[in-house]
Amino acid sequence: MMLRNTLPPLLALLVLFVACAQPEAGTLPPEVPDIDLTDAAEDTSEPEDTSEPEDTSEPEDTSNPEDVNAPPPPEPWPCDPDLDLNDRRYRHLNGLSDAQIQRGLLNMVSGHIALYYSTARTHLFNDIEPYDDGTIECAYTGRITEPDGTREPGGFNTEHSWPQSRGADVEPPKSDIHHLFTVDGGVNSVRSNHPYGNTSCSGSACPWHQNGSQRGPSADGRDTVFEVRPAFRGNVARAMFYFALRYQMPIEAREEAVLRQWHCEDPPDDYELQRNDLIQMIQSNRNPFIDRPDFVDNFDTFDGDY
Repeated sequence: MMLRNTLPPLLALLVLFVACAQPEAGTLPPEVPDIDLTDAAEDTSEPEDTSEPEDTSEPEDTSNPEDVNAPPPPEPWPCDPDLDLNDRRYRHLNGLSDAQIQRGLLNMVSGHIALYYSTARTHLFNDIEPYDDGTIECAYTGRITEPDGTREPGGFNTEHSWPQSRGADVEPPKSDIHHLFTVDGGVNSVRSNHPYGNTSCSGSACPWHQNGSQRGPSADGRDTVFEVRPAFRGNVARAMFYFALRYQMPIEAREEAVLRQWHCEDPPDDYELQRNDLIQMIQSNRNPFIDRPDFVDNFDTFDGDY
């Protein structure tokens, strides 16, 4: 009896619980997405790489090892075709007009360190002219003497290839070592201020001659000229060209013609190049006609107007 009387309340509670769990009328249960059982297992493979592979190769060198815009190298010098003219100091002038080269060279030689004349002579006899054995040579005769610490060793003195009476008597040209040479004092007096030239006489037929140098009447109609021995005439010619450029002074036409001939006959040698280096160390400029003798051809005339 007691069992029958207690069942209805329990059923009532169960019905009530089920009723509360049902959704309200008009609502739907949440949507459960479809599951593909074939994809249920976790994919542990690496994802496919769709990016472009990195290019680790060296980039192609499309540059030209030589600048196509660089000016052409200078043409061989006709007087000495084998002479190396590829001097870096002057590459910026390659391919320019004559007028531009003249102006460029003038800028390069100007503004050197001006010396006292006594200082220039001391350098000349003790630092510039001595050979490796310590001797010095007369530019005009080849006579040898030894420096003694003075400015007139062995009767030598200082020759101005561009005469002082023609404009080299003031500073800075008076002490510009590029046109100064060591010579025997007596020969210096013989040359005096005579222009350079080829004589119409030869040897003993000339009023004066010694070891290839001679003084006498000119072959081109001038009264008296001084002809330099073959081994040194190119040195003198380039010194004159330097002076004419540096101080913008003219060379007389007949003398210039002879100097051009001497310049070609006696090209720069190692001694002259070394001398150029030593002078640069002292006065901070060079004679460009020693480094690049072909530059003479860029001057129609050395008339002082550059």
